[in-house]
Amino acid sequence: MFLSLMCEAFYLAPADTSLVESTESEDADESSGDEFYSPQSSPQGSPFQTRREYSRPTEDSSQVELHSSPIRFLDISEADGIVSQVVLLMGSGITYNPHVVHICPLDEGVHLLLMFEIGNVMVSSGLYEVFHYLNVLQSVRLQREMDEVKHTFDNLESGIKKVFEGLKKIRHIRPEVENCQRKLHSKWDFMRKKYLEYIKTTDSECLLRVEASTAPFMQDLKELLQLTCFDNKMIDIGRDAVLAVASTVKHRLSDFSSFLKVKALRNFTLGSRASLTINKYLEEFPGLVHFLYIDRFNHRITAPSLDFNSEETTSLTKKKIWTMVEFSRAHLQEGHTAIMWKDTTFNYAYFLWFEDSSASPMKPKVFPTATLKNFPRPGILCGDFYQKLTEVCFPKTSLSKVHCYELYCIHLGLATSTCVLEQSRRLAATIWEVTGMPSNPIDLL
Repeated sequence: MFLSLMCEAFYLAPADTSLVESTESEDADESSGDEFYSPQSSPQGSPFQTRREYSRPTEDSSQVELHSSPIRFLDISEADGIVSQVVLLMGSGITYNPHVVHICPLDEGVHLLLMFEIGNVMVSSGLYEVFHYLNVLQSVRLQREMDEVKHTFDNLESGIKKVFEGLKKIRHIRPEVENCQRKLHSKWDFMRKKYLEYIKTTDSECLLRVEASTAPFMQDLKELLQLTCFDNKMIDIGRDAVLAVASTVKHRLSDFSSFLKVKALRNFTLGSRASLTINKYLEEFPGLVHFLYIDRFNHRITAPSLDFNSEETTSLTKKKIWTMVEFSRAHLQEGHTAIMWKDTTFNYAYFLWFEDSSASPMKPKVFPTATLKNFPRPGILCGDFYQKLTEVCFPKTSLSKVHCYELYCIHLGLATSTCVLEQSRRLAATIWEVTGMPSNPIDLL
């Protein structure tokens, strides 16, 4: 999904910068809070941003950019029609591997992606752990939870050791990396000493010294991240081979390009069998305008088709749907798993619940209201929020035995709360007629 997003983001934007600015201003006029824009040249309206925005480490040491994030951009290079960039991607387990990704356009809407792993996995994964636990440590330190401080500090120290061990395995280390390593060693020795004193004595003076040393330590970490994981010189290595492969593949697929375009369009039309089935299914729920049913075990969504060629759909419905999603996620982060609200046009409902593998409802043993602030943002691009939620709600239970579901419903404004709740329950209980998977959801409220 991330790679598809990347392709859309870099090839839907017009080459003419004035056109980019005009499309962005039109999007901003439509709604300052709407992050998504569907250009008219995009078949069926793709809900991806055209703005080219890249995330870099922040200068503010109180916020760590790599916290719980599987993906980060750094450098962009465009030449010969190929977009290349260095990214940090999550591998199996908790490993973060730097990659160079080359996006080669073969035809309109058809791209070839070539990915090359670069750098040292031990260093990049260790740096991720250090940034992550520094961030967690700041939170638990403020709350004076000494057991948590000690546990988090031990994880931080483990990450630092991994970084230094990874650097030792680099055969030809550059002088600037070696210099950064020395500075990091010196500052870490001081921080480690003060943290151990603080854990032992809970002396506030030790804590002040720790806080004063965190910012310069963070700057050295960012410098090391830049030098070891995001070296833009790596983009040009093997560039000739990339061009040769792209040219060969483009030539060999030229006879199939028309077929691929037709196939892609057909997958999004309202004439497909699944669309007809689900729209007919909606006839049993008078007043229901739209719904999103999401199986968070495999992150698959079931929803009625929307005609994105309609101006009304893109200007009203799309805006309402994304506003609903953002509103519900904000409340989910506060610990609310069932909410209903309304505006001048529609009634909205959002529910999250759990089932076992036989579709029987499961009530959480623990609900982490206080610790949700340390979770990634709801979704999966910044780390699997729902997997972490399941782990905490059902400790000592295998994740393969717990299924998490979400249901969003939009009803006409005249629909009563009782009607919305009754239809939501029935919708969640009978959606298997469309998805093929039985479900017996827990009492949603």
